[in-house]
Amino acid sequence: MKTPAPRAARRRGFTLIELLVVIAIIGILASLLLPALAGAKERAHTTTCLNNLRQMGIAVRLYMDDHGGKFPPLHVQELDPATGQPAGVFKNAQPALGGRDPGPGLREHHPSARVRPLFRYLAPSDVYRCPRDRGQPILPCATAARQEPSNFATVGNSYDYNGGPLHLLSGGGFRLGNAGGIAGQPEDVVANPAKFILLHEPPARLYGCLETGPRWYQWHFNKGRTEFTDPEAAPQLFRSPILFVDLHAKVHDFSKSLSTDPYFPYEETKDWIWYRPVESPAN
Repeated sequence: MKTPAPRAARRRGFTLIELLVVIAIIGILASLLLPALAGAKERAHTTTCLNNLRQMGIAVRLYMDDHGGKFPPLHVQELDPATGQPAGVFKNAQPALGGRDPGPGLREHHPSARVRPLFRYLAPSDVYRCPRDRGQPILPCATAARQEPSNFATVGNSYDYNGGPLHLLSGGGFRLGNAGGIAGQPEDVVANPAKFILLHEPPARLYGCLETGPRWYQWHFNKGRTEFTDPEAAPQLFRSPILFVDLHAKVHDFSKSLSTDPYFPYEETKDWIWYRPVESPAN
C-alpha cells in the first residue's frame, strides 16, 4: 500500500501580540536612529558653513594683501547704475562683505554685489549661503521690514563681518572698554588672531534697534522658533560657525555668554574675543 502524503502544514500568521511587539521594536529603533540621523545632517550643514567661511577668509586675506594689510572697510561707496561711477552714497558692508545683490526691498540699505569688498576676490555664489540660514525678521531696523526666508535671499550673504559696532542692551557695555572695530584697521591691531572673531552667523550675538527692541537668533540645531526676545528663556542653542582672524574656522556655542549676563555678552572667553580692549597693547 502507498503511504498517503502528509497533509501540508497549515501556515500560521502573526498573532496580535507578536505584531504589537514588532511595531514596538521598530518604534524603539526609530527613536534611537532618527536623532542620530538629524544630528549627522546638522553636522553636515555646519561643515558646509565652515568651508564657506574658510573660502571667505582667503578672500579677506587677498583683499588685505592688496590694501596695505588693512581689514576691509565698514562702509562702501555705491555706484550709479546709469554711469557705473561712484555715486557718493555709502552703505553698510558689515552684513554684506561679499555675496549677491540685496533684494529689492533692501537695496536702499545694503550695497550692491559689485561694490562689496570681496567681489573681486570671491565672486557672488552659494559660498555666501549658510544652508541653515533662517533669516533675521527685524532687519533692516530703518524700516523694520520682514526679512524672509533667509539673509542670503534678501541681503545676499549669510555671514556677518565683526568689523564694526556690536549691539548692546540699554545699560550694557564692554567691561574693558571698546577701542573700536577692526574695519579699515591694520592687521596688527588684533593682539590674538587665533581668538579674534572675523566672521560669524547671527546666532553668535545680540541684534536690535529702537523700533523693534533686542533680538536673538538660532539657526543650527533648533527646528522650532528662530527669533527670541529673551535669551534666558530660549533653548540654549545659540551655536554659530566662526572664522577667526588667523583663518581657522570652528563651531562655538555662545549660549552661556548670551544668557548668563546679557548686558555684557562680548567679554573674552577661552575660545574667542569680540572686541579690542582700550588698554590692549595693540592700541
